[in-house]
Amino acid sequence: MLRKSTLRRPTSPKINQQPAAPAHPPRPPEPAETSAPAPAPSTPAGGGALLTPADAAKLLSVTDRVLERWRSTGDGPAYIQLSRKTIRYRGHDLAAFIAGSVRTSTAA
Repeated sequence: MLRKSTLRRPTSPKINQQPAAPAHPPRPPEPAETSAPAPAPSTPAGGGALLTPADAAKLLSVTDRVLERWRSTGDGPAYIQLSRKTIRYRGHDLAAFIAGSVRTSTAA
């Protein structure tokens, strides 16, 4: 059996007592990310920009495989082959391809 003298009631805070300071100071807000990746261009970039086949495919609304097929048949936009496996497209070449693809009639 417990004695009454061993049980303690919680003490109420003193009236003049200040609230305890937090253990860690509050963190400053995170700065906005300044180097966000640029979205895929909706129109061909300036002539000096080199685009990957994936970027060029997005711009033309086709797949990478379509661009690959066009390269092998010579039907697609002009491209640059920097190495055996590295292909790039210039923005002005894509713009020229788009401009050359405009048709007003289905007649040949």
